[in-house]
Amino acid sequence: MDNNINYNATQYREDYQLAKRFGVISFIAIILIAIVILFLFRYETARIIQDSTKQSNESLTIATEYTLNDHFVMYLNLMKLNDKKPGEMPLEPMLERALQRMIRDTNVDRVKLYDRSGKVAYSSRADAYDDDDEDNDGFISALSGSPRTVLNYRDSFSIFNSNDHDVNLVQTYVPIRTNESSPVMGVMEIYYDISDYVSNAMRAIIIVMSVTMLLMLFLYTFLLMHIKRSERIIEAQNRITREKKAMLEFLTAKMINAQEDEKKRIAFELHEDVVQTLSGVKMQLEKYILQFDKQDDRSDADQLSTVIIPTLQNAAHKIRAVALDLRPPSLDDFGLKAALNSLVSECHTITTGVQITVDVSVNEELISQDQKSILYRMFKDTLKAICFDEKIDGEVIISLSNIDDLLQLQAKIISKEKNLNYNGQLPGFFVAMQEKTILSGGEFFVIELSERLLEVKAVWSY
Repeated sequence: MDNNINYNATQYREDYQLAKRFGVISFIAIILIAIVILFLFRYETARIIQDSTKQSNESLTIATEYTLNDHFVMYLNLMKLNDKKPGEMPLEPMLERALQRMIRDTNVDRVKLYDRSGKVAYSSRADAYDDDDEDNDGFISALSGSPRTVLNYRDSFSIFNSNDHDVNLVQTYVPIRTNESSPVMGVMEIYYDISDYVSNAMRAIIIVMSVTMLLMLFLYTFLLMHIKRSERIIEAQNRITREKKAMLEFLTAKMINAQEDEKKRIAFELHEDVVQTLSGVKMQLEKYILQFDKQDDRSDADQLSTVIIPTLQNAAHKIRAVALDLRPPSLDDFGLKAALNSLVSECHTITTGVQITVDVSVNEELISQDQKSILYRMFKDTLKAICFDEKIDGEVIISLSNIDDLLQLQAKIISKEKNLNYNGQLPGFFVAMQEKTILSGGEFFVIELSERLLEVKAVWSY
């Protein structure tokens, strides 16, 4: 049986890995959730940056073109009349200084002017004159009279984008014309650098993700510790269950052996005592029949009254004693209290050194017949061991009561001489009570155990 218990415990430890499984699954889930949050936050941040910078740069470009419209119209007309190439004809000095100051003091990266063919008529950067935006959607839209803003956005996560030209720049194209009804003479473009916005956004993303990961890891650690504690509780409960199962298996086997021993005892008493008596009666009757013709009536009557009838009465008494030992009629006729008092009287008749007190304060109608039988057998075996086997000199107090809808049996032994503590173990007569309590579905508790005092309690639910 011990090997079986060890095997079950080993199998449980191998199969039951709640903390490990929870840890792995939760960690994977946290990583996936963090990735989802990262991309959602990144997407929302990029959308906000794009919308705000597009709107602000478009407003800036339109305002600049509106303010400097006359200068730009004059410049494009002069360039067309003088047939100048891109970069050959400078802007007015004051206008040039104003544009350079705008580029230097703001996030404007550069300013461009295009003619109708898409050639760069002016650029605040000398290396941009070779650009040709004839096929650019923004240029085409502005040439048709509608301003257009284009964003070339790439944050730090866009590692697969190899195009580093004009990265994180907002490009706004607005038409240049004399008035609202005149044809478009050219296009003005302002490049607005949003690298600072992207850097701040990435810094915010890193901070948010760091805080989120720390909170998730804290929650993960807390839950893992809780799962570990729960696993220890479950393991302890399973260990108790296994121990109870082992105890029930042991008690079941012991109960079967006890039943067999009881059957052997009854068989022995019937065979060695009652059967022998009946065999003697049989022999006396056979002898009487053989000598019937030789004896007178008076001698026959004397033999029946002095030998055979007392022998039959003795056999009937012994059979009745065996039957009473198995199931006393007083238990069914007068109740549990009367049957227990009968046991106490029997003990007092045979043993004078022990004082037994029984207090039954429970309503017997609440106790089933099966429980009455179990309680009676428990009382009988315990009192038999105390009075006949152990012969304890002292006081025994037994009470049966109803407390909080529970049937409670409490026994207390105060011994004058005999040691009741067998190296911290229960004496045999209470071990039997413990076994019967557990087998009948109750719980057994040892309240106090010392050399001269022993108090135990058994509890059942109705």
